[in-house]
Amino acid sequence: MFIGVAVIAAVGMLFSAKETYLRLLNSVALVLLTLSGGWTIRQTLSQGSYSFGSGLLYWDALSALLLSVIIIIAVYVILFSFGYMEEEVREKKLPRTRLKWYYFWIWTFMATMLLVVSTPNMGIIWVGIEGTTLATTLLVGFYRNKQAIEAAWKYVILCVVGISFALLGTMLLFASVAPLLGQTLSALDWRMLPKVASQLDPTFFRLGVLFAVVGYGAKVGFAPMHAWLPDAHSQAPSPVSALLSAVLLNCALYAILRWYSLARLTTLGPDFVGTILMSFGFLSLALMTGFILLQKDIKRLLAYSSVEHMGILAIGFGLGTKEAVWGASLHLLLHGLTKANLFVIVGRLVQKTGTRQISRIRGIFKVLPYTGIIMVLGLLSITGTPPFGTFRSEVSILSGLFKTDHPLLGFLTILFLTVIFAGFLYHFLQMLYGKPSSRHQPRESASTLALAIPLLVVLFLGLFIPQSLDQALNQVVKVILGGV
Repeated sequence: MFIGVAVIAAVGMLFSAKETYLRLLNSVALVLLTLSGGWTIRQTLSQGSYSFGSGLLYWDALSALLLSVIIIIAVYVILFSFGYMEEEVREKKLPRTRLKWYYFWIWTFMATMLLVVSTPNMGIIWVGIEGTTLATTLLVGFYRNKQAIEAAWKYVILCVVGISFALLGTMLLFASVAPLLGQTLSALDWRMLPKVASQLDPTFFRLGVLFAVVGYGAKVGFAPMHAWLPDAHSQAPSPVSALLSAVLLNCALYAILRWYSLARLTTLGPDFVGTILMSFGFLSLALMTGFILLQKDIKRLLAYSSVEHMGILAIGFGLGTKEAVWGASLHLLLHGLTKANLFVIVGRLVQKTGTRQISRIRGIFKVLPYTGIIMVLGLLSITGTPPFGTFRSEVSILSGLFKTDHPLLGFLTILFLTVIFAGFLYHFLQMLYGKPSSRHQPRESASTLALAIPLLVVLFLGLFIPQSLDQALNQVVKVILGGV
């Protein structure tokens, strides 16, 4: 299966740092990952669920959604890494011998995320999330300069503290379930838990849910637990930043959604976790408005945008209506595509200009016109501007706010999103126009436009939702709102 593909690929990367070898091995691994993952997704959506290895691996519609995001972003980012990392070697930012370690940790990271969305066990989900922390810490500090090492330490300390809270929550869940299902793996199997949900000890389970949501929320990047995120995203290689923002945050959110789905079936009901999620969501959205307006570093700007969008997702899922959850599920996919594209194109921009400072990047349209076109598309997509799909998904969430008698919250959300749009427009227009600096390297080919493919998908999904995707999203809604 695809987890095995990722593990074997990771080990295979260590045998040689030659460019031809790494490109060939990565390409073969991506093909196998796409074929095996695509088969699993197809089987899952056609049958409602799919298991492998006597049920040790199990997927439902929610798993399939996350699996789709992981595979799509992995293919896009790793293919981009070929040229990007070779340029880093040519500019002597990295020795060639370290390239094999870069791809080793990328594929190890991939394996842990694939495990998270493939196991039906809440304990193993925790193990997978912790594994992502260990793998990505070395990627965040990959350049080994002072800023990168500081960001890596901040990342690992804050995330490990958060994940420790999630572990405590998992232990409390086990303590609540063990008297009913026995001290076996089934006590943490989310396929079995709905059968005894109404009998769970309310005190243990309430505490468990609280610790789990807060713990995994630190990994999602909910404010005020987001302090690691801008440093990690800004110091990591740009392809790694794309994976962190577009995939890792979603995997941590996936863990919360499993708890949310279970909590809805217990005496806690939907309001307990829903209120926590919405609180984190609004706080993240409100705080990021100020950070985005005042930001001076382009990669940190995108990092704060990731916190904002995680807040939007938390609001959508926390509302718990079919329309809002449908919109949040779509937004999870579209934000992943958009943010991966923006980190990739900004990575190229930083390479060519030699700076991440917004004030020092000018005249992109004059010297890098294709990059400028993609940045305009990315600007419109990330800010939810029609006709991009992010507009459709955000409107579904906003509609849920007004339909559930939260007009004030709906108004504030629209206000925050409007200010964020203005902030992005201000920053991007500064970079796109003006007099180019002598630091710019005006070398660019039309092939750069191929990097815009994810944004074209987001644009298409804003104009038209295929019936197959709509059905898949409706299956996701049923899983989240109705349990297994």
